[in-house]
Amino acid sequence: MRYSIAKALSLLIILSIWACGFSTEKRRPKRIQDTLEERVVKKVSEAEIINKTTQLGDSITQVVGAVFMSKISKEYARGGYEAAAKYCSMNAYPLTDSLADQYKVFLKRVSNKNRNPINTPSDIEKNILEAFEYSSERGDEIGANVQFIRPGDTILYNKPIKIPSKLCLNCHGTKNQISKEVQAILKKEYPNDKAINYEVGDLRGMWSLKFLKKEIVQKL
Repeated sequence: MRYSIAKALSLLIILSIWACGFSTEKRRPKRIQDTLEERVVKKVSEAEIINKTTQLGDSITQVVGAVFMSKISKEYARGGYEAAAKYCSMNAYPLTDSLADQYKVFLKRVSNKNRNPINTPSDIEKNILEAFEYSSERGDEIGANVQFIRPGDTILYNKPIKIPSKLCLNCHGTKNQISKEVQAILKKEYPNDKAINYEVGDLRGMWSLKFLKKEIVQKL
């Protein structure tokens, strides 16, 4: 009799567990499950990747350009064109590097008429820049260019840089527009300077950014 009662109680407990949806399968801890879900490969199209890269590149270059011009304008207000030229020669590249670190991207400016040899374009950048120059000479509208770099795990973003205002001509205009003090600074800092004789609206060069494809995919 006692055996029958015990057996009945055991059966009742088992039925109750099943009724509650209990599974005897061993469950993964939530942290492990979340990690596995994060590792699932996202299936996105090439067009989606290019669009996202374009959005990020446009946003970053807009902010970087605004920060750079703000710094130059403040130096000009403080000490005129000579102060602005000195600031640019000493701080332009550290500023670019710090912003690149902030956004975690490879970031630089390149030009075929560079002031600093650091701004010399690579072979692939040179081809893109020449295409920009050709379109600019024809009067065509030019926007950002995005392409995959072999073997395909890196994406290159390039955007034209134009002379935005007359303020820039005090360092990049004709000799008549550049003061003797600024010319002296440029000659000392950049003896092989080619970045002169520009007008407002001229193509100065281009931004060049590199993104890792996997990081773009993660943002989609």
